[in-house]
Formats: sequence, C-alpha cells, structure tokens
Amino acid sequence: MIIQVILSIGLAACLFYVASLGRSSVVLRLALFGIVVIGFGFVWFPDITNVIALQVGVGRGADLVMYIWIILTLLLIVRLHIKLREQSEALTQLARRIALNDSDLS
Repeated sequence: MIIQVILSIGLAACLFYVASLGRSSVVLRLALFGIVVIGFGFVWFPDITNVIALQVGVGRGADLVMYIWIILTLLLIVRLHIKLREQSEALTQLARRIALNDSDLS
C-alpha cells in the first residue's frame, strides 16, 4: 500500500508536468497522458499486468513492465541523441556565420 501511494505521487507529478507542457505537440501530450494513466492502472491494479503478460507470452507482469520500460528508455535516448545532434549542427552553423561576419568587418 505504501509503495502504491509513493508511485501515485510520482505519477501525479508526471501528470502535472504533462499539463504544464503548454504549446507542445498535442500528440506528445496525449501520449504522455496515456502512459501516465496506464501507469496508474498498473500501480493500483497490478494483477492486470500479469494477465497482459501471459497474453503476450511473458511470464510475469513485472517482467513485462521492465521490458516496456527498457524499450521506452532506449527510444528516449535515441530521441535525445538526435535532438542533441541537431542543436550541435545549428550551433556550428551559427558560429560559422558569426565568424564570417566578423571576418567581413575586418
């Protein structure tokens, strides 16, 4: 019972974050909202994870949740890597333009 309350507080914080995203993509906000709601379901009704796990061929619900978490984490890492590369390339372009402008003034 205590862990359910702790996890629910964490999920509520995530839900608050999703609500505060403001102008971000509607699809992203809906996806995050859906993940949080599913998380609440898994926290308060953990037997559901066992039923789903057996249907997809995984032995236990906890294993299924772990596998899903690993996949989501890897996707997040790839997305962050792509964003970091884009920002690095944009910074490089900006530095080049500034350098060229400075050389024209000299």
